[in-house]
Amino acid sequence: MNALTEAAISEARHYATIARSRAARAEQELHRLTLSAAAMALDSVARLLGRPGREAAVLDALDIAENYATCHDAGPGALPGGFSLAVLDYLTA
Repeated sequence: MNALTEAAISEARHYATIARSRAARAEQELHRLTLSAAAMALDSVARLLGRPGREAAVLDALDIAENYATCHDAGPGALPGGFSLAVLDYLTA
């Protein structure tokens, strides 16, 4: 595994931690569930990045995470749109 892949894994885990933290502080159940789903999808991204030949699965999981983390159902704890680009930047460098 190269340094850029390790950085992408770290970035995915970072955003998963943020989503999990915001889910824990969410006041509505829908917000908690949506942000928790985003965190789980980001955990999947981190795991898939560690396996060669999983590029399509990484992109799919990252898209799912972005959709959950930035949608209206995430409430005020939603992550900023485009955060997944921070992960992709390492993969396209």
